[in-house]
Amino acid sequence: MNSDDLALKYEHAFDIRINFDKRWMIAPFPGGYSHGYTSVGADCPVSGPLLNGKLVDHSGADWPVVRSDGVVELNAHYMIQADDGALIYIRNLGYVHGTRRAPDQAAESAPAATPYFRCTPYFRAPEGPHDWLNRTVVVGVGLRQPKLKPDDPPDHSLFRYYAIR
Repeated sequence: MNSDDLALKYEHAFDIRINFDKRWMIAPFPGGYSHGYTSVGADCPVSGPLLNGKLVDHSGADWPVVRSDGVVELNAHYMIQADDGALIYIRNLGYVHGTRRAPDQAAESAPAATPYFRCTPYFRAPEGPHDWLNRTVVVGVGLRQPKLKPDDPPDHSLFRYYAIR
């Protein structure tokens, strides 16, 4: 075996901007965790070298668990509509942790920073040009962009996805 056979190879596949609609938090649960709900809003573009389209408006939500140690476990489900009309289901699991609020930020406001935001999506794509998603490991890096001021863009997250080759 050649050591290059064990090297991780990846390429940028696409980006998604997810605008959020509604948020709820249910807490506390035994053990000190909380359970949330964050629905996908409208106008969420998907763009990149391997996939282009948009999220289907209001097609899903994230059901995160916020653990007592501050780690957020993501569990999102939604639909992508590719530019050619194909519908692609995505289930996105991941972790968010690190500094969650700026030192001067109010406790009731949205987190200002998410230093670690990684996810592993799984797809169900129809046969055709997007079925590579059904057999490719994809990893994502996220960046949370809360709306903190009235002039800020809507509450959203940015995701960059990489196909592992």
